[in-house]
Amino acid sequence: MQFKRFTPFFLFWLLCYGALAQNAVQTRLAYNFTDKFTFSDEWQYLSTDIYLFNGSKFTRVVNELENGAGRDKKNYRKDLEYMFISAQLKNIKIFGNENVIYPLYNFNISTDKKEYTTEVSDNIEVIRIIDKLPVSDESKNIEATIQAKAITNDETGDMFNIVSSQLLNISKLTNPSGALLSLVGEFGNLLGTTSKKKEYRFSSTIRLYEGQDFDTRLHSVRMYVLVPPDAKQPTLRMARFAEYLGGGHANLDRRKIEELVNYKDYPFLIIANYKSLYKTDVLSGNEINTELIEKRKQKITNAHDAGLVKDETFKQEMFYIEYLRTFAELKQNLNHYKLNYRNNISEANSKTLFSIIQSYRNIKSLQRQREKEFAKNSTFQTIFKPEYQAVAASADLYLEGDHNLKNSKELVLTLLELDTEIKNNLNAAKREAYLAKLNAVELPNKEYLATTIEGEAINRYITLLEDMQYKELFEKDVNKLATLAGTDENLAFRNSLMERAGATKCVRCREQVREAVLSFNKRYEASKTQEARKKTEELRKLADAKVTEFLKKKYCIDNNIKSSFPAEAVPAFVARFSEKNNDLGKQTEELNAFLKEGFKGEKLENITDYNNRLEVLMKQIEDGFNEICTSEKNLCGCYSG
Repeated sequence: MQFKRFTPFFLFWLLCYGALAQNAVQTRLAYNFTDKFTFSDEWQYLSTDIYLFNGSKFTRVVNELENGAGRDKKNYRKDLEYMFISAQLKNIKIFGNENVIYPLYNFNISTDKKEYTTEVSDNIEVIRIIDKLPVSDESKNIEATIQAKAITNDETGDMFNIVSSQLLNISKLTNPSGALLSLVGEFGNLLGTTSKKKEYRFSSTIRLYEGQDFDTRLHSVRMYVLVPPDAKQPTLRMARFAEYLGGGHANLDRRKIEELVNYKDYPFLIIANYKSLYKTDVLSGNEINTELIEKRKQKITNAHDAGLVKDETFKQEMFYIEYLRTFAELKQNLNHYKLNYRNNISEANSKTLFSIIQSYRNIKSLQRQREKEFAKNSTFQTIFKPEYQAVAASADLYLEGDHNLKNSKELVLTLLELDTEIKNNLNAAKREAYLAKLNAVELPNKEYLATTIEGEAINRYITLLEDMQYKELFEKDVNKLATLAGTDENLAFRNSLMERAGATKCVRCREQVREAVLSFNKRYEASKTQEARKKTEELRKLADAKVTEFLKKKYCIDNNIKSSFPAEAVPAFVARFSEKNNDLGKQTEELNAFLKEGFKGEKLENITDYNNRLEVLMKQIEDGFNEICTSEKNLCGCYSG
């Protein structure tokens, strides 16, 4: 089914059975309105309402048919029995391209031999003869002929012939629709009411999309007056009516029409044609699953096969169904993630998170691809683009569940952004922000990622960004550190570089800095070891001299105590000094032994510990002798130091 672009409208041609037939009622076009709104191809369904006004005026019509000026009375010896109004639709696919005539109204006409009276009720609100009928592109309009005729008592057979021919036409169809078969019932109702001389009105709307939600708007209106041939053309003032019709209505108000048209002379028909915009079934994220998607596909396929959906709309529906499958896959992966999370299966969860990343990226990529591909496609822009956006919004909402899912969403959005931004001159801050998002999710190993399109993209972008970040921010300083001597003066530069590396998400940068720092630290340790060894030699010489000095001090103090005080009469404070002097002698022996022992191991810390111990021992002994000599100078008088 091929559809061409056109400006659609639904045109009723109202004709009579024969302009020269004396009992033919003329249907004259009295007013014509077409809305200025631009109806695109997506407004692809037609609905038509028929309003009959001034039904009681049919009495005037039939009497003027019978008694009008200049009539040859011999032509009216037969009595009028019915006022029959029917419609013939042409070139409609669901009718099998047969011209189907179906009845609208049939009113009984009675007579008291002086004049005729039509029996028309005044409660006929509106007849919807077509509801949501798809327009074929083989023609720019659907032509319909509305026929009005006053039938005499010997022409009743004409009505039965119409019924018979239409039933035969319907019987020729190999697979008539339910809407078309409803006409069979209408013909039965017509025959039944006619035989009982009761009023008939059409009641079986041709409705193809039962219960479907459509946006509907008035397209055009035509007003026809039903008059005898010699009636004058009515003069109408329709400005207020035109203003009302231009209000973009989804339906018209009968009482408003009657008030604004304000025509009372003859019966008239208002034929209101509406266009309806195709609307796809709106789905929430919670509703979307594999079963629903398959049902949707079958439904739209059946509608397309039946000619109820245009080719372009069907194509877009199939694309949209593909998009829904991607969303259903995301939901399935989310369920697996929640299960693994509850069971604390970390390895499986990293792979499930990556599956979520893949599904979400497919959703966002497919949406962008469709929007780009169909940027000038009115069917997509008008109907389907909002639905893609709604599904994508649901996916966004699902990925707000926890920090892992949020980070996964940000990772995907970063990948999509980098698809275009990587070509630009990114500054260091921008690169750092991208790296933070790309490294925020615990993913499977690089080998696993490299086997997938998404994983390869993650690895590739991380490598590109880290290369740029390293070359701009770290390479120069890393090379400089490699040439610096391992001295205290260069520690500040090393520490600054380490601090910067610790703050970046660039793994390569951190690794390169770490290697440079390790190399510097080795040089630094070697330098410090050499310095420590030199210091050891100096300390050992000093300690050796100090041992001799300390031994002399002890000997001096011992002799002064013995020579100054008898052994049994040593004052308590002097005894205390004697005890402390003995302790210092023991510490001196310990220092002498430590000096002879030397340091163990070649590491800097061993040498440093040895040096520190020597210094501590010497200082402790020195401080002890100074305390004795300061408190009691006479005890140290034999030693000048």
